[in-house]
Amino acid sequence: MCVILIREPNVTLDADDFKTMVMNNPHGWGISVPDGEGNLFTVRDVAGGDTNAEELYEWINDEFAKDKIMLHLRYTTAGDTILRNAHPFPVLEKGADGVDLRMAHNGTLSAYEPKWNADNKWESDTRVFTRNYVRPLFKRLILGRNSKDVLEDYFTHNILDTQLTAMSVITLLDGHGNSLIVNEHGNGGFTDKDGTYYSNKYSLDPDHRKPKSYGYGGASSTMGKPQQKTGRGGVTTTPTVGNSYTDCDVKKFTSKYDVGMKDDLYLLSDEAIEMLVDEEPEDAVLLIKELLHDLYEADRKLDGATKALARKSKLIKELETNKIKETTDVSKVA
Repeated sequence: MCVILIREPNVTLDADDFKTMVMNNPHGWGISVPDGEGNLFTVRDVAGGDTNAEELYEWINDEFAKDKIMLHLRYTTAGDTILRNAHPFPVLEKGADGVDLRMAHNGTLSAYEPKWNADNKWESDTRVFTRNYVRPLFKRLILGRNSKDVLEDYFTHNILDTQLTAMSVITLLDGHGNSLIVNEHGNGGFTDKDGTYYSNKYSLDPDHRKPKSYGYGGASSTMGKPQQKTGRGGVTTTPTVGNSYTDCDVKKFTSKYDVGMKDDLYLLSDEAIEMLVDEEPEDAVLLIKELLHDLYEADRKLDGATKALARKSKLIKELETNKIKETTDVSKVA
């Protein structure tokens, strides 16, 4: 998956972190910079690598040091790796709409089903989504209003959010520097102490794209083995339940990704699941554990309800039997 940054003016990004993000997302980049008068200066490219990271870093922290910026670094998951699929995509234009507005996206768009042209299979899902959904929406919302009001309107946020999965983030920036983040924490997004927003944390991990070993048996496997952990005070413990390793400090998947509705988990598309397994295998494990726990709890509650119903049925049957017996006894006396 990709990463989006919204950096406030006069903030210098960490050089090592920036290089790591570029190397983890090497399939294109795009930057939008507002001039304060409604125009956005936007540059996009598909180049990657060390040199690109250094040049882009110097550009952002030199020429645009005093500006607010929106930067998107792409890792191709849908569509071809070409310039036309590089974010941020145009939503509104100064000439036609009175202001420039662009959108960037990180995550999957399986909640929205793009309608591709048969001849345009090269397009990314975000490009199609922007053209077919976001642009027409904002073309209507901007009529008789300014972009600041539109971006701050809860309706705008809500209607975009309905098209996203739990692990999807949208950011928008206009030519005056007004911005909107939809599903801010959905892909593990956060804002650092300097006010810079990152749409995920894994892009800052130098080992994120390195192959991980997940064996089944053998020297490299940890499946089914209790693992030691160091607790407070330096005490080493080996928490186990049967043959399973448990760590009560591990967050739930829903907590880590700030998933408010469990239904979002059950509606994840095949593409979203495959991307999660490929990109974040440890989080995929969290998801499986949480779903299994939910299934266990549901079965336990169902079992309890079934037993309670059986007891109730037995009691009703006994009462009916006693009533019949009492009626029969009264008949005999009469």
